[in-house]
Amino acid sequence: MEKHSTRAKRLVRAGLLAALAIFCGQNIFSQSEERPAPVAPQSRTWFTRADAEKLLLVPKDDIFFTNKEAQFILKIPGILPSDVQTELPAFPEGVIFNSSKRGDFFTNEGTMGAEIDLWFTFRKTGTLALPPLIIYVQGRRFAINFKPVEVYENPRTILPKMTFVFEGGETIGDDAKKIPSISLEAGKPARFTIYLQYAIQAQQFAWNIPKDSIFRETKKYDLSATEKSSEFSTKKIPVADFEWTPFAAGSASLPEIQMMAVAYSGRSIYLSTPECLVTITAAKAVSKPQSKEAAAHSPLYKSAWDEEAAQDNQKESDKASPFDCAEIARLRSQERRAFVNIPKVRAQRAAAERAIGLQGAENEPLACVLFVLLGADGILLALAVIFLALKKRFEAALLGIAAAGLLSVTALDANVFLKKRGVIVGGEISPVPEESAMTKTAVSAGSRVLIKEEIQGWYYIVYNESGGWIRKENLAVIK
Repeated sequence: MEKHSTRAKRLVRAGLLAALAIFCGQNIFSQSEERPAPVAPQSRTWFTRADAEKLLLVPKDDIFFTNKEAQFILKIPGILPSDVQTELPAFPEGVIFNSSKRGDFFTNEGTMGAEIDLWFTFRKTGTLALPPLIIYVQGRRFAINFKPVEVYENPRTILPKMTFVFEGGETIGDDAKKIPSISLEAGKPARFTIYLQYAIQAQQFAWNIPKDSIFRETKKYDLSATEKSSEFSTKKIPVADFEWTPFAAGSASLPEIQMMAVAYSGRSIYLSTPECLVTITAAKAVSKPQSKEAAAHSPLYKSAWDEEAAQDNQKESDKASPFDCAEIARLRSQERRAFVNIPKVRAQRAAAERAIGLQGAENEPLACVLFVLLGADGILLALAVIFLALKKRFEAALLGIAAAGLLSVTALDANVFLKKRGVIVGGEISPVPEESAMTKTAVSAGSRVLIKEEIQGWYYIVYNESGGWIRKENLAVIK
């Protein structure tokens, strides 16, 4: 009985194992039917010259950079990798062939084909069209073209670029092989846009007003709205629009514009106006000279001085006398040199300005503040030297860092304090330092202005973001 029981157990186990094997085999078979295995090409007559003309060596990336490995890929469907051989052409200077690899790939339909990968390094920038790659398929020779690519400077070394684009289409940048030139007409506005390229972000933007001309910003683009990204882009970002009206014929330079931009390497790069030869031709003759009143309302000066003219009209009945303006200049000079009773001195000067209709004028920078900063710098430096002599290097380093920081603040304050300023006594501003200038504009007496330059009998001043020449006797200098 025990033998029969053991044999029955063995038979049951064998039956169960057989059923499990059949079940697993059916699942595997059904899965193999749902996902057919890749089919290797069987015939060697599939590849023809017409097939070769459809092929192209395509770049793996949209943009290539110098000194960085670049990959091209060639896929030949329906051909075994063992049936393909390659022959490299002579590549141009600056193109370095690194390596190649031959393998297989599978299409979405499951058909196998041959894949050829090539790696290069490029030393030069610009549009690059490589000579065709020679391949042999089943003993036959074919030439396969490379897709042209654009090679840019490596983002680790590429520098931001500032470009001037004029309304007529002229583009001025630093990448020109020779110094560009442009011709403008005296008295005729020239409009242009400043663009920034190859940068993550623009940090600072400023300009100096050119002499013998009207120069103004007509539009400022919102750079904060521009997406800050470290991903390389060749897009030109507009920064600002300007209108420049030169008046003196002859040779000139583009207006001086400065910008601080962050490069892709993370460095802050200082940019300035690209070099350009500007020729200002004489203004075309007019049939009848403009009167002084007509000139003051001409489009050339109306846009630059309309605010000042409106203020003058409102205050014509309350116009300041030369004595009042000279007194304001004296009070401002006293304010600059004041060491005690500073609020009282400033209140006295502000009262004198209100008496002639001037409101909200800026305070003068104080000499005492500059002297205090210089004294504090000296004390910190002296203490740093003393601690260093006592071999207390940590304390000396802290004092040195504090002195360096305070010195930068002192330099900024000194830059503001040392700028020459004056108070307008009367008269008019001219675009050129000549009494015979046809176009002049009146300015508000008592206004505080920045003096940029001085020549015989004339000052070049900056007045409400515009510049012009004024006679010396019409300006009281703040000392």
